[in-house]
Amino acid sequence: MLTPYARRMIANGVALRIALPLAAAFLAALSAHVAIDIVGDYVLAHDTYDDPAHGSRWLASIALGLSAFVAVWASVRAALAESRGSHQALRRALRAAVPASGIRFAALVTAASLPMLAGMAWLDAVCAGIRVDDVGDLFGGCIPLGSGIAAAVAVVVAAAVHRLVALLCRFHRSIVRAVEACVRLPRGAARAAACLTLSLREDRPRVPASLVRCTGADRAPPVRALVISA
Repeated sequence: MLTPYARRMIANGVALRIALPLAAAFLAALSAHVAIDIVGDYVLAHDTYDDPAHGSRWLASIALGLSAFVAVWASVRAALAESRGSHQALRRALRAAVPASGIRFAALVTAASLPMLAGMAWLDAVCAGIRVDDVGDLFGGCIPLGSGIAAAVAVVVAAAVHRLVALLCRFHRSIVRAVEACVRLPRGAARAAACLTLSLREDRPRVPASLVRCTGADRAPPVRALVISA
């Protein structure tokens, strides 16, 4: 029977395994969409990416941001788990999220980014009311050119992400210490504020108990009349 902590760690690892490749694929598809649009202006007689507006790029950017946020959040949780005693939790989570072979990861990102790229072009055409007559229209008007650019961009993005993960695994202890220090800052500030409040309460002048009894805690003490003898 798994403990709640173990379940959270498994869910955290699954989220990182999904979010990190998705972020790489969205980045590759978005970059390829821009690259095909630029190259097609000079190479193709009619670049189909010039006809509609590119609203899909905003959606791809939002999806990229969400995927990257989930990946960073899962990495931070793994770093916190390692700081609390889980042996190399961050390193194991990062290694599980990306295949050890860079070629496999590049193939995975390429296979995911090509349908994303075609979906972006189809969405732009539908929103603009343009009919898609050929699959080549989804790749700028030429399947070999569009798919070739998309595959090249995907390989570059996958290599960069794979290298980044390798660096994070190499310096995971430094990352864990940095995350732990960032988490301790708010706690330290809260403790300092609590100590300051307590000290102010202790330094507040206290009213003697006899004075409180004679004044009823809310009236000034009676003024004694001075009798001047003749």
